[in-house]
Amino acid sequence: NEFYGSIPEFLGSLPKLKFLNLYDNKLTGIILVTFTNLSKLEHLNIGQNQMYGNIPSELGSITRLQVFSLEKNKLTGTLPESLFNLSALQKLSFMTNQLTGHLPKDVGRFLPNIQ
Repeated sequence: NEFYGSIPEFLGSLPKLKFLNLYDNKLTGIILVTFTNLSKLEHLNIGQNQMYGNIPSELGSITRLQVFSLEKNKLTGTLPESLFNLSALQKLSFMTNQLTGHLPKDVGRFLPNIQ
């Protein structure tokens, strides 16, 4: 697709949403903190867009999240430690950004379902 602009705020107010794939568009702006309202969300893919800024630490509260893909954006800062509390997480992809910092030494212990 070729969606452009920022991610619409209303997406953060869809309480039954389980799957959100916005991959490979022309979306810009920051990652919405309102995604934390999506308590049933299992799959969030906003890869290959033009998102920028930090990854909000609040996203670590989406406890059912199994796939979280942020690759090929312009994200900066460090990975929030809260992401390593997502025990249901199976896939976490953040390649091709401008992130800094380090990963926890024992990621497997914090993310037992990661593949």
